[in-house]
Amino acid sequence: MWKNRERYRRQVADGLDKAYREAVIETLPLDGPGMILFSDLHRGTGDRADDFRPCRKIYHAALGYYASLKHRLFLLGDIEELWERLLIGIVTEYEGTLELEKRFFDEGRATRLIGNHDDNLTWPWNRAVMKRFIDDAPLHGSYLLRLTDGEGKVAGEILLVHGHQGITYTWLDRFVVKRVWTVIQKLTGISLGTPATDHGIRKLHERSLYDWASRHPGRLLICGHTHHPVFMSAAWEETVRAELEELRAAGASDQIIAMKEAKLHWIAAEMDEMRSSLPEDARPCYFNAGCCSFPDGSITGVEIEGGHIRLVRWTGESGSPVRECLREADLANIFRTWAPPEQS
Repeated sequence: MWKNRERYRRQVADGLDKAYREAVIETLPLDGPGMILFSDLHRGTGDRADDFRPCRKIYHAALGYYASLKHRLFLLGDIEELWERLLIGIVTEYEGTLELEKRFFDEGRATRLIGNHDDNLTWPWNRAVMKRFIDDAPLHGSYLLRLTDGEGKVAGEILLVHGHQGITYTWLDRFVVKRVWTVIQKLTGISLGTPATDHGIRKLHERSLYDWASRHPGRLLICGHTHHPVFMSAAWEETVRAELEELRAAGASDQIIAMKEAKLHWIAAEMDEMRSSLPEDARPCYFNAGCCSFPDGSITGVEIEGGHIRLVRWTGESGSPVRECLREADLANIFRTWAPPEQS
């Protein structure tokens, strides 16, 4: 189906239109409480098919950091891998992780959205299993942050979704993943062809998400699903390239520029053939939190705090948790740049 590109784009657009119409709306100030947005953990049962397994430690560290700062926690879907595993097995394996998330739910600082791989979390028997950790917290399809300025006027909106909106997954898709692909993944460790792993599908899906967002001035789209970190419609590797040019323009030392070059080529190798499909002059309307299931054990997310928005990466490569800000921007400036024509 995805090879019919125009049809695919229309379906995504229709799905996002529906998500916007049905979103739960929360109004808060631009400089409101801090929040962290994570997506796509794909928690399994600890075996080789469990994509979250290498990321457990750094995710725990990140939760400790944000809990200490009293940030709100937004989980944007595909948290449990329910296409491959029964929820009870996942809960048994990741009880400690769920207890850390429970701190946010107990204090009313957590919001969960549903993705395509955990949408049956809404089933009564699954809700009963999760009640201990999330109590009766709602599971949203979409969530809209309506941000106001110092005078109480709406400065702009941020639509939060998982990112699979408009794409239908059948019982056969789930059956193949659960009964066939999981066995193959256990033996080989390779991942399924999805927007997160198939470069052709991902580029088409990413462009479909951006195209929809670019038609709605004054509104930002933040999602997950593709596992590809994007900030202001620029892919992760492109943000490093921009930083490199800024350093050169500022006359930074050869050593600093060389290390930035090293980082750029390291990212380019890691994201091989995963180049962004977005235009070079893309409008600053589309953000993607990436995922918490990178094979190297790192995780990415989007922070919103004090009127700023950041793409962050957490890694334990040095033997201790490190939080790295990949890119940061002022929300008020973004909304001024990306305002509807009548507000310009």
